[in-house]
Amino acid sequence: MDNQNKSQDFSGLQPTPPTPRMFNFPNKYIIIFLATLSILSLGSTSYLLVANKKKSPAPKTVQEIQEKTVALPSPTLIPKEIVAKSTIAPTPTLSIVDPTATWSAFISKKYSYSLKYPPLWTAKITTQTDPKILEYVVFNPAATKAGTLSITLSYGTRTNKEALALDPQVGQSMIVASVSATKKNTKDSNGNNATNIIVPFGSNTIIFNAKDEFASLFNQMLTTLNLTK
Repeated sequence: MDNQNKSQDFSGLQPTPPTPRMFNFPNKYIIIFLATLSILSLGSTSYLLVANKKKSPAPKTVQEIQEKTVALPSPTLIPKEIVAKSTIAPTPTLSIVDPTATWSAFISKKYSYSLKYPPLWTAKITTQTDPKILEYVVFNPAATKAGTLSITLSYGTRTNKEALALDPQVGQSMIVASVSATKKNTKDSNGNNATNIIVPFGSNTIIFNAKDEFASLFNQMLTTLNLTK
């Protein structure tokens, strides 16, 4: 009886469960290692991102992109006139000097023609016995002895055909005072070589005779012949 009272009745008591362990010893170090590795990896990634941002920050907006874009200067259009003037050398202007500009002029108001002759020369009207010669002009260098016929001009009533018939040789055509004239080589009364130029003037003619020694001056005189009627 006493033994039965002394025996404890544990039937109503619940056993205390054991305190669970979060992890055992080996698993604990594996988790710590993995956690450390993750932290280091995250830190390295963050460092690289921050470094890249500092090194070359990317623009966030279109405006920032436009502001960072270097604008190239627009080409300047040069007018064609300026280009032409700057690239092409100007053509020099050649002034033509008239060698007869200072010459004296013989003017026949009666028969409507004129002719220039060189300085230091004289122009003298001489009477002729030929009735078909209306005006006969002798051009000589100054201080030439009387009777010298250096260059002569004969204006008369002979037609061009009649004037050509005075010398049977065939002449050479040329233009004098804008008309078709005829040139013939001949000799004067003293046997000197000379040139005859027959110039039609309406129904009449002008006949020139010039010694060859004055040929250059004579050719210049012909360029000044002016027929005004």
